[in-house]
Amino acid sequence: MKKIPFIKKQLNVSVLAFVMGLSVTSYAYANHSTYLGADAVYGSTKFKQDYGANIFPKKPAPGLNLFVGHMFNENFGAELGFEVYKKMKRTETIAPGNIVAGALIEPMPGLTFISFDTTFKQRHPYLGAIAKTNIFGDNNFVSLMLGISVSNVKATFNPVATNAGPEENDPRTFSKTKPIGIVRATAEHKFNDQFGLRISGTWKNTAKFKIKSQENSAAPTEVKLKNSFNFGIGATYYI
Repeated sequence: MKKIPFIKKQLNVSVLAFVMGLSVTSYAYANHSTYLGADAVYGSTKFKQDYGANIFPKKPAPGLNLFVGHMFNENFGAELGFEVYKKMKRTETIAPGNIVAGALIEPMPGLTFISFDTTFKQRHPYLGAIAKTNIFGDNNFVSLMLGISVSNVKATFNPVATNAGPEENDPRTFSKTKPIGIVRATAEHKFNDQFGLRISGTWKNTAKFKIKSQENSAAPTEVKLKNSFNFGIGATYYI
């Protein structure tokens, strides 16, 4: 029984030595293992049929991703970033009998169309774990990031005109923030110890967004998104 304190003491010393050794190893690798940079991105986020696809913007949106990361060792690290896109706009004319944001446009005598002005914007702050390896020499790398984005999307529509003249103002707003999964594949070339160029492709689980309008209405409306993809090219600076 008297040996137990001695064993505990030796165990504590061993753990301390291990932690110190790990710290020294991390410090030794720390040179040029922290990085920051920016990507120019081009992303496609579409709406589901009958839940916004016929009135909201369809064109891919340009955006910017600012990021900072750290490699804990040669192969594993983490990255924190903020991806934001330009607000996209669209004006679309819809005939009665079609469904807009989950609500049917009822056919009425003399009504042949309704025009809608719409907007859509999104931002995606994220945190991800990275697995990285070099290929084709010491200056070329590929990596895979799995992470979580606390994403925010906001869409609006307003019927602005009919064949009978200006439409009564009846705007709808759809806004929500929620965590979603994100996967990014990246290829990078380092020109030297501090500067690199990277290209990336990203998938986001934006299909989790199902958003009802904030306005109370006799005809409730809702939008639903599909999963989104983007392509990016950017520069990296290693500290």
